Amino acid sequence: MNKKNIEINQMRRSHIIALPFVIIVIIIMIAVHRIYILTRGYDSFNYPGGFKESCKPGARLRSYKKSIRSTWDSRGISKLFDSVNIEKPYGDPVDSISIKTSSKDYFSEKYLYTNTPCIIRDIPNDWTAMKKWSFENFKERFGKSKFRVTGRNSNLKYEYFHHYINSVKHRRDDVPMFIFDSTFADKGKQMRELLKEYTIPDWFDEDLFKCLSEEERPNFRWLLLSTRGAGTSLHIDPVSTSAWNTMIQGKKRWVLFPPETFKSEKAFDSTIRGAEWFLKEYPKYKHLPHKDFIQLPGETVFLPSDWWHITVNFEDSIAVTQNFLIQPNFSKARNAMYKILPKVYLKWIRVLNEQIDTDPEMYKKFNGKIKEYRTLDSIDYSSDRNESESDIE
Repeated sequence: MNKKNIEINQMRRSHIIALPFVIIVIIIMIAVHRIYILTRGYDSFNYPGGFKESCKPGARLRSYKKSIRSTWDSRGISKLFDSVNIEKPYGDPVDSISIKTSSKDYFSEKYLYTNTPCIIRDIPNDWTAMKKWSFENFKERFGKSKFRVTGRNSNLKYEYFHHYINSVKHRRDDVPMFIFDSTFADKGKQMRELLKEYTIPDWFDEDLFKCLSEEERPNFRWLLLSTRGAGTSLHIDPVSTSAWNTMIQGKKRWVLFPPETFKSEKAFDSTIRGAEWFLKEYPKYKHLPHKDFIQLPGETVFLPSDWWHITVNFEDSIAVTQNFLIQPNFSKARNAMYKILPKVYLKWIRVLNEQIDTDPEMYKKFNGKIKEYRTLDSIDYSSDRNESESDIE
């Protein structure tokens, strides 16, 4: 064998010996890349999608989605949600009553002051919203207006959101976008007209925060426009408030856990919301006592204070909701208010005491004037929250 053949054979042997090591290195690199992608989280991983759009709303929408918590359809949650029947309830139902056959006193005694959830029928029967509000109607009236999306301080023109809900490909998002806007009534005269198209039910007219201006009090009023599969994460409402939530259009599933079920949001993954929670997380908690029901158009959910709750929409839905504070929850609320909005809190106590002075019924409820020894001098100014107004959602 000549020298040249010997060199060729040696090269072949070295390549054969090196090949397994190359394969191992490639496998390790793929594994590391996979782990990196999986651990980057929702906020930094934005799947670009496998389609292009040439229209302006589509282009703007894709650009916007890069900056929000959206994984597009990289994990196939939407397809899984469509293939699994999750309309079967597992928890206990809630009572369903009607304002036509029940009195306000009956509701207060059995549900409001016992902190018991229920569904109330027939509240919005005469609302203009029931006849007028639709996704198309909002496009005609507010197409150029911006709404707060997905519960964040980010805003999107409604015409772009309308494109989103009418795009089959965008609707495949693992974490669907939805409008969750506590500032809709502050966006000009035209938008404020929405307040005239529904009425706060008199069953919920007790609200200890209504003595404050809308700018001062914690956020309390939300407009919701949601796509199928969109929903909240598991949470409780702020400042020990209760809430009413009226469905204008659509179909929504609610799961409620009693206040004592969890000590805090650290007890579960509070980042998972909507369809994904019901598919992946709900099986972990089905054994716990809880309420489980579906809300239909025209129905109002009474959500008592401190109940843990999560929702998912089975259909594209429009709803309006408002939070309120009743006297039995005042003690818990005042402590929370002082921590988040101390300057507003001190004014709130002062105004409440002025009302107690002139209102015998309030005097009786509070057993005299509210005692408060903290002052402006005791406020910790190390946090920006002390200077904020209503940034609680």
